[in-house]
Amino acid sequence: MSYCPNCGGKVDETDVFCRRCGFNMAHLRASLNRIEESVRAVIMERIDGIKRRDAEAIRKIVDEEYYTKFDDWPPFERQGMDGLRREAEALKVLKEYNYEISDLRIDILGGDVALASFIIRYRGRIRSLDFNVRSRVTMVLLKREGGWRLVHEHWSRIPEGGGWRGRLL
Repeated sequence: MSYCPNCGGKVDETDVFCRRCGFNMAHLRASLNRIEESVRAVIMERIDGIKRRDAEAIRKIVDEEYYTKFDDWPPFERQGMDGLRREAEALKVLKEYNYEISDLRIDILGGDVALASFIIRYRGRIRSLDFNVRSRVTMVLLKREGGWRLVHEHWSRIPEGGGWRGRLL
């Protein structure tokens, strides 16, 4: 069950029109699907940019004026474009990077802000260090002329093994 953006009436997911005011729900869903696909493309460009070790491709999808990041690698404090510069240096020594994304959810807020969250498992080698990390990721994107731009990322590792889960169960 959802609600009509025009009148607030309840509508089923299968309704083509709002039963209360006649608003075209099918058109709205199609429009939202196109927007979500545009946001998904930016997210995938971000992650694939890591895999391709393409710092320039990553830089092109961020909003340099507002960009901030919390990383799951040190330093753990909030970073701006300096974080992307450090990442670009790390990409030069990255090898065998692979990833899987699961549980991707994209919410469009007000038409020009998108909030995406997902789980990522990524593995590879940086210098002589092999890594296999599972993290929660949240990304905030802003619609600008020319498309969606990444304004904030928050990467947070999920503890492996017993960790905190063992204490909560």
